[in-house]
Amino acid sequence: MPTESDRIGQNDGESKLTTRQLKFLPVLLASPTYTQACQAGRVSRDTLYEWLRQPQFKAELERQRDEFVAQGFALLSQSVVKAVETLVGLLDAGDGRLKRLAAKDILDQHTKFRELEDLTRRIEHIEERLESRR
Repeated sequence: MPTESDRIGQNDGESKLTTRQLKFLPVLLASPTYTQACQAGRVSRDTLYEWLRQPQFKAELERQRDEFVAQGFALLSQSVVKAVETLVGLLDAGDGRLKRLAAKDILDQHTKFRELEDLTRRIEHIEERLESRR
């Protein structure tokens, strides 16, 4: 049963999350397990499972989780050029073993990229053929 302070996030009959739920979401996202999140956020597991059955709570959890993932991918994308430059720079290292490992990493990644590119092209071709048959 929501308390009066929990109802602050609700107005005009709209179905919104409570203040308590909104404060708990970042704790939940930052915790490796529900148990740890409940302990850190001072929410019982029963309450958490009740909230997870609420479409609004579940939707906001998924939205925030997707946002975290997008931010992570953005950070990774920004680091790709630096990582490639580092690997290429290692090709000039004095250590022969390090050169070989860097070269192997570059070739392996290039091969995976080409394979993925080829599979994407083939799938697109199959989809076009299936679409044209309809």
